[in-house]
Amino acid sequence: MKSFGSKDLIICLHKLGFRKNKQHGTSHLKLSSQNPVPAGTRPFIIVILNKKIYDPHTQRSYLRQIKNLGYTQEEIEKNMP
Repeated sequence: MKSFGSKDLIICLHKLGFRKNKQHGTSHLKLSSQNPVPAGTRPFIIVILNKKIYDPHTQRSYLRQIKNLGYTQEEIEKNMP
């Protein structure tokens, strides 16, 4: 998978059906999944804003979080701009 930044991640999450929560700060954005989530899993993802490209560790972390919410690698790659 190619490298991505905050704008690409937010676009992908919107296409997957995530919705923005009310934003209280300026450096993070909380997006909630609209699908049922497995027990013990956080139903949201917190995105660090204003990053052109995340470091590889952070990218893997975001991919893992999205997969834990029930999405496949193929769905993620298809919706990533």
